Amino acid sequence: MAVYKVLVALALFCAASHAQRPSFAGLRPIGYPELETNVLSNRFGEDSNLPIEAKGDGNLINRFNQIPVDNRPFWFINSQQYDELRKNPQTYQLRPNGFIDRNSGRR
Repeated sequence: MAVYKVLVALALFCAASHAQRPSFAGLRPIGYPELETNVLSNRFGEDSNLPIEAKGDGNLINRFNQIPVDNRPFWFINSQQYDELRKNPQTYQLRPNGFIDRNSGRR
């Protein structure tokens, strides 16, 4: 009889633990999506600066560079502008902290 009680308790414990996550939610933890490997990154050299919308197609970028700027897609021109802005980021001076004594470095 004690064996049955242990088995029932174990079955209830398993049922309660499996009920915590619905079956449609998948088996992976929340917050860690399954991502494909990034084909654009290179571990040993420079990363290619292709926009995300190109999906790794270098020939597409070469064709866009050959046509006039007025006929290029907006996302391509926009990605080039953002790349130029990332090369020269704006920096701002920090204000001095009034709570720190500048002579001794203590608070």
